[in-house]
Amino acid sequence: MKIHLIVMRVFEKAQTIPLPFWVALIITLPLTTGTFGVWLLHQKNVGECETAKTSPDISDSTRLYCAQMSADRQTADDLLEAIQLANAISYEHPLRTDGDRLIERWSNQVLELAETLFQDGKLNEAIALLEKIPVGTPVYEFIRPRIQEWQATWQEAATIYDDAQTALQDDKPTVALAEARKLLRVPNQYWRTTRFQELAIEIQATRENRKKAASQQQKTPKEAISQQPLTAADLLSNWQKEQAVEASIQLARARELAAPGDVNSLRKAISAAELVFSGTPQYPQAQQAIAQWTRQIETIEDRPYLDRATKLASKGDLTSLQAAISEANNIYFGRALYQEAQSKIDQWTNQARQIHDQQYSQQNSTLPTNQFRETDYRIPLTPVNP
Repeated sequence: MKIHLIVMRVFEKAQTIPLPFWVALIITLPLTTGTFGVWLLHQKNVGECETAKTSPDISDSTRLYCAQMSADRQTADDLLEAIQLANAISYEHPLRTDGDRLIERWSNQVLELAETLFQDGKLNEAIALLEKIPVGTPVYEFIRPRIQEWQATWQEAATIYDDAQTALQDDKPTVALAEARKLLRVPNQYWRTTRFQELAIEIQATRENRKKAASQQQKTPKEAISQQPLTAADLLSNWQKEQAVEASIQLARARELAAPGDVNSLRKAISAAELVFSGTPQYPQAQQAIAQWTRQIETIEDRPYLDRATKLASKGDLTSLQAAISEANNIYFGRALYQEAQSKIDQWTNQARQIHDQQYSQQNSTLPTNQFRETDYRIPLTPVNP
């Protein structure tokens, strides 16, 4: 009886509440519940992944899931954490093959981030990042050669810079300019731009001082005193005007060299376009042309690999498909045909797996069907010296 009275009172109270309130409640309640559920799931996943970093009791599937979550954040530390988590998966676990494939991908991404640091002039940070890559990962054997290459490049650039400075101190701006231009061939963006522009300003200042000294010798003392010294901005502006004229000529020459379209001509064109200085109006055009010619070279060089692989795969048997995959893997990460090659590799890998499974079913072999591993044909690493 009491329950009945309570229900009646609640019903009476509910009738006094405006209808729009109930409509809004009906609409928002499922959404709120769903959002809360997603939040709870996210919190659970975060907690599990925090535990996965230190606990040996976490399942390997959870480790791989947490590794992927970490890698999705795309920072250097998160990628390294992802590699560490995936590398902890047992070698006997079926997910280890997936883990190895992902470790390879993430390791290459760490290499790319380190290369970006190096190109930005942060040599020590780049080296420190590479040294954090765990032993035993697919790219580990390339770390020391890459660091040595960076250090050699840095030393070469520093020597060129010092030689240019010495020439300036000896009042030889022409010699200094010749040395400074060598920086444009150094495979490091920081030395090709920032440090080169520093030298350019100093060289232009020396030239202007020479002109000023010669001009003052022909003026009266009063005229010489009234002449205002040039600022660094003036010096850089004068330098850029001179270089814009040279850059226009240099870019036109590079385009002429590229016209035949063969590899040697394209390489010569790239070398010529690299002499277009940063800061000139032609520089973005030169960089765009260099990228285009580089991809043309890569396409010319790599197309035979893909053609041979396609021809092999057309035979349709397991041995030919495996040979096709191996041939296509000669096209490295970052090359012009890389995505096309990987798409075909995925297609041929699926075909090979189907054939393998069919043979297993027909022959009733003791070999387990999951022995065919995608990682037998894993993505090739980016070479140290492409």
